[in-house]
Amino acid sequence: MEILLAEDDLQMKKIIKIYLEKEGYVVTTVSNGVEAMDILVKKEFDLIILDWMMPKKDGVTVCKEIRQINLPIKILMVTAKNSSVDELRGLVAGADDYITKPFDMAILLVKIKKMIKSEYVLTVNNLSLNPTTREVKDSGVCIDLTKREYDLLSYFMCNLNIVLTREQLLDNVWGMNYEGDTRTVDTHVKRLRKKIGEQFIMTKIGVGYVMESSHE
Repeated sequence: MEILLAEDDLQMKKIIKIYLEKEGYVVTTVSNGVEAMDILVKKEFDLIILDWMMPKKDGVTVCKEIRQINLPIKILMVTAKNSSVDELRGLVAGADDYITKPFDMAILLVKIKKMIKSEYVLTVNNLSLNPTTREVKDSGVCIDLTKREYDLLSYFMCNLNIVLTREQLLDNVWGMNYEGDTRTVDTHVKRLRKKIGEQFIMTKIGVGYVMESSHE
């Protein structure tokens, strides 16, 4: 799932991006409303996390413009304003949901998951992964994965055709505080391949691994 994060506070943007990527989301960031609209008309995203108070063009204006041109994207408005009138303004402008600063990151993640619900299912050929139910299926047949195997597969499927180093996989699947050996990645990839099929995850010698969107 691809998320556009429009936030002008550099520290807040960095923190949110880290948390979202740990959940397996692909995150692109911008710092103002003009940049947000520029990228939205060129690239598709599943969700935009839209800060209300941004330079050049505020979040409410961006929200209205997104709805005016009928972009198929979920909008989560983020603001320091906390009155019901402000919340109503955001929702009337076209936001799907609303969260007020300061907020708990766990609440943000729950809101995101509720917004995407079961609409969003990752697929690669006959393989599918449902982030809501955490079900992985091969041609409709469920595959039993451990939590680590599921998280690893989810990260691969969110980063199709991108070569991922072992260090990247450790940081995003095991966590940045993990201090074990990078060879654990090889072990888990080997186990995952046995369950989903050897053809899905390719080894890039000396670099890492890649899941390709099409294969023989």
